[in-house]
Amino acid sequence: MCKITINNYDMEVECADTFKKRLFGLMGKKKFNGLLFKQKYSNRFLSSIHTSFMLVPIDLIYIDKNMRISQTTTLNPWNIFIPKDDNTKYILELPENSIIRKNIKINTKVKLVKVNGLRRNTP
Repeated sequence: MCKITINNYDMEVECADTFKKRLFGLMGKKKFNGLLFKQKYSNRFLSSIHTSFMLVPIDLIYIDKNMRISQTTTLNPWNIFIPKDDNTKYILELPENSIIRKNIKINTKVKLVKVNGLRRNTP
């Protein structure tokens, strides 16, 4: 599990730290806390997310190497999202409306408090 803090909201989410977790992500799940991906390469096409076989919409939060939110969106099932920039370090998938409920904005600082399975790279 990974513990993330955004806007004083502490969240425990699953870490996509194995090939299987990265491949299947949240496919087929209706209820979840979230999933955090660490990107090996900062390439916008390698940071794309699809929602094939997803049962519910998800919120996507893109976090850059400075641990700031660079982009957010909500993605419905059976869609794909390609970020506009090549600066992604982490991608956080959350339940739909998390961005609105937690007042998450672009350029907000993100803190990874506890990361099991992922190597933390905070500046």
